[in-house]
Amino acid sequence: MLFKLTPLVILTTAVWALPSAVAPTSFVLVGDSTTANGTTPNSGGWGNGFCGSTLTGNIASVAAGTPCINTAKNGATTGSFVADGFFAISLATIKAEVAKGRRTLVTIQFGHNDMKIAPPASMGTNLTSMISQIRAIGGEPVLVTSLTRRTFNSDGTISDALGPWADETILISQQQKTHLLDLHQASITYVEAIGPTAAHVLNRLPDDNTHLNVNGTTVFGRMLADLMNASFPGQLPIIANAALTFNISHGIASF
Repeated sequence: MLFKLTPLVILTTAVWALPSAVAPTSFVLVGDSTTANGTTPNSGGWGNGFCGSTLTGNIASVAAGTPCINTAKNGATTGSFVADGFFAISLATIKAEVAKGRRTLVTIQFGHNDMKIAPPASMGTNLTSMISQIRAIGGEPVLVTSLTRRTFNSDGTISDALGPWADETILISQQQKTHLLDLHQASITYVEAIGPTAAHVLNRLPDDNTHLNVNGTTVFGRMLADLMNASFPGQLPIIANAALTFNISHGIASF
């Protein structure tokens, strides 16, 4: 028999040992509000569920002492993130971690706002530039497709307006030979499996199908961690949460 998780179960299961050969690693997160550490309406992404947060009470998916720095910005497009100076902050952060001799992985997830102003190819051009600049200072770019919106059709499938921008991210990953985390498809598969009622329990506000509350951040932060582990098997300081991973992989609601 399967049971729903409680936050206490999540806390007590995330304590597995790490591979002994893991190199000193830092994570820097780049993106929009579906990555950012949001605690106000119209914000709230998976970042706190990946990095952990004493402010929101999210359990970290990375090992204690691992630098995990979220530079994502609410409302950002690939263009505005650069134009408004936030990417310069990201680059300075990456450079500082690399200077410490740490392997520095940089997740890049955009699309939610780019889709409102320009075709996918425009975002792709900007992603390509970001990848080049990150590599130039010793960081390792990891492209992430957009977290799905939890907007459902009447038949229980996701109404997916983000697909073309997720496809563009995949294309740029292939062209630039980066690691790719297909969070878009993984999150669609999961929320379709648990259904609209359980999916909307993860909303930041009842009618906000884009942003995440604390429980949503926990779920999708773990999903991102599992995708990261699959892409870098045995290489990263990511701690296991077997119960939550099981629920995600089997389409079971945890909250």
